[in-house]
Amino acid sequence: MEIVDIRPLVVIVDDEQEILSAIKRTLMRVDVRIEAFTSPRLALEFICENQPALVISDQRMPDITGDKLLSEIKQLWPETKRIMLSAYEDFDSVSAGFNQAIIDKFMSKPWKNSELVMLVQDSIDSNSKSPNKSLVNKSIVGESTKIKQLIDNISIAAGANVPIYIHGETGTGKELVAKACHQSGCKREGNFVAVNCANFSETLIESQLYGHKKGAFTGAVSDQEGLFAQSHGGTIFLDEVTTLPMPLQAKLLRVIQEREFTALGDTRLIKFDAQIVAASSIKLSEAVNSGEFREDLYYRLNVIPLSLPPLREREQDAFILAKHFLEKYNQQQQKQFAAFSESARDFIISYPWPGNVRQLENTIHSACIMNRGKEITLPMLQSLLAEQLHIKEASGNNSLGNITITPELDSTTQETNSTIIPLEQVEKNAIENAIDQCNGNITKAAALLEVNPSTIYRKMQKWS
Repeated sequence: MEIVDIRPLVVIVDDEQEILSAIKRTLMRVDVRIEAFTSPRLALEFICENQPALVISDQRMPDITGDKLLSEIKQLWPETKRIMLSAYEDFDSVSAGFNQAIIDKFMSKPWKNSELVMLVQDSIDSNSKSPNKSLVNKSIVGESTKIKQLIDNISIAAGANVPIYIHGETGTGKELVAKACHQSGCKREGNFVAVNCANFSETLIESQLYGHKKGAFTGAVSDQEGLFAQSHGGTIFLDEVTTLPMPLQAKLLRVIQEREFTALGDTRLIKFDAQIVAASSIKLSEAVNSGEFREDLYYRLNVIPLSLPPLREREQDAFILAKHFLEKYNQQQQKQFAAFSESARDFIISYPWPGNVRQLENTIHSACIMNRGKEITLPMLQSLLAEQLHIKEASGNNSLGNITITPELDSTTQETNSTIIPLEQVEKNAIENAIDQCNGNITKAAALLEVNPSTIYRKMQKWS
């Protein structure tokens, strides 16, 4: 009787026999059967007759390049998972492969054995309820079409091990998505390190990212390890990356290409191996067009783009999120709120939430803290939102839609109305102060104020 091996079939293709042998040794700990080929043409002939669960291919091969081979395999067996194993210099091919859905995951050479095993184990589990996707579903709340598509895209991006770029308005949850990419990726056992590039001066942000030696600058009284070193083997999240000064953009480009860096005041090269996730509230392409961001760095960071929809475009997600936050802060604050009133629910659904998910969460959190009872009512929300109409309202609209806000004024407030500064003047002072602190850099000022630069430009034009 013939014994049939029913284990998942993994096909490995690389023109170097040493590489094939190393991968086979590494995958001995995974319960799969392996077929290895130094010729992509012979591999393709075999795959025509045998459907693999997974194909791992090099990119640079003499007969057929890896992306073309994986494209052929996709046509033959759409359900087969496809991993590109290549050097970081092949970013252009990798980016195109992801955009065309040819490549499912990417692993750089040289690889870490533990990460390769994890990537293969995740890939052969093609069930839509795989652990990675379930994890993303738990961290990203929502049922709208755009959020479901985002969850699918995160699941694809997570195992890529190439730079991921996240774009979204302020408050849409870019760091949450970055964490989801880390937690469901092959580097999830390493650290997740986050930094907002807009929060530091040029010298300080370089020191924060790469570290410094004692005496490298005034105040450097001891050696300090940077965030890139701390993220080694994990993920580093660069929020508001468009605010990086040009010299540091050049250094970041080199780090991505060479996978090494130097600390301030040091000449020693430090090897770097971490997933890079970058984000900004303005599009990288817009920053490139305005001359504030390097075009070559744009192509290196934008290998896998993820776009976060604003809350106003997420159908019924606002109320789903509101219920989620109510449950969270109800428990945290030990309150007894069980639901929202009907008018509060309608308001949450219809209000545009210019501050996005962050504004909604803060509003529900404050409502739980400031009130008592069994139900969150419309007046509870109205009184909070009336006080939030300031510079962070990116639309510049001082109304709450069709809902009339009538907060009660006590006698003290009524007596001091003459000393209240008009809201428009408060906005103007805040914007001018931010621009002054950022030495005229409007993009950085906008990041600090948590608005889009277009908002500042529009208001400045109005004042002129």
